[in-house]
Order: sequence, then structure tokens, then C-alpha cells
Amino acid sequence: MAAQQTYRLFDVALKQRTVLSPSLTRMVFAAPDVANMKTEGPDQRIKVFFPLPGQDVPQVPQGEDWYARYRALPEGERAPMRTYTIRALRPEAGEVDVDFVLHGETGPASRWATHARIGDRIGLLAPDAQVAESSQGFEWKPPADVQRVLLVADETALPAVAGILEDLAR
Repeated sequence: MAAQQTYRLFDVALKQRTVLSPSLTRMVFAAPDVANMKTEGPDQRIKVFFPLPGQDVPQVPQGEDWYARYRALPEGERAPMRTYTIRALRPEAGEVDVDFVLHGETGPASRWATHARIGDRIGLLAPDAQVAESSQGFEWKPPADVQRVLLVADETALPAVAGILEDLAR
């Protein structure tokens, strides 16, 4: 028997966008199913799938062997996938925030985020709240007696650093 998958695909739509800086935008995604998403650390990793030109929704295989089938797709037919951090999760409201660094038309994520309109859909591969096992999709696990922390990051890691700083403030 195969191990239960701790991540699953969520089909979400852009609900709101907030400009945080000239190169950083917070995207609020919503769907009723987000109530079944969880985050286990302040730097929770997720995978974001973007639709190909001409698609309204990214086409991503599902099921136990989804990744092998995804990798087997020809590159021109495979939805671009990038790794992001959940900035905030409000399962009761069916909302999840993801911050995007905008650097022009240089990649599928920045291109999508630059042109995204309210209602545009993406896929989020995120931890499934209905699975008790840990997703292991986070790195911040400091010792209980930690006294000092040095965090070094570029713009793309700001959401994780912000989450970690909030965690330290508790």
C-alpha cells in the first residue's frame, strides 16, 4: 500500500492583488476547497502551476503518480511549476496569500503575476489538512533554546523571512 499523499492540488482563483513594493505583489487566492489546506510552518513551501497560453486553468495530472506523468509531458504541454511560500492562510475564509516578485517577462511566474486579473486561476500543490501526517514542506525548526538568529535572503525569500520573524515575535 502506498503512503498517503500529504500534498494535493487546489484550483484557486485570484481574488485580490496588493502592491507591496514596486517589485513585490501579494496575491490573495480563493476557493471553497482552501478550507482543506494547511500550513505547518512559517515558511511553508507550495508548488504553483500556471496555465499555458490559451488555457484558463493549468492542466496538471492528479493521482498517486501525478509527478511522473507531469514530467513525462512534453515541455510545451507541461504547465510551468514554481516553488513559493504561503504568506498567510485563512482556511475559514477559503483564502491563501502568496507574494510574487515581479521581474518582468523573464519567467512564467513573473509573467503570469504581471498580467493576472481578478478571477484568473492557477493550481496550488499544498498540504492537505485532511491528512494527519506532516507535509515536511518547511525548514524553520529552530532549537527551543535559540538565542540569536541571522536570516539572509533575497526578495524571493521575503515571505518566508517575514513568517519566521512573526514566529519569533510570539
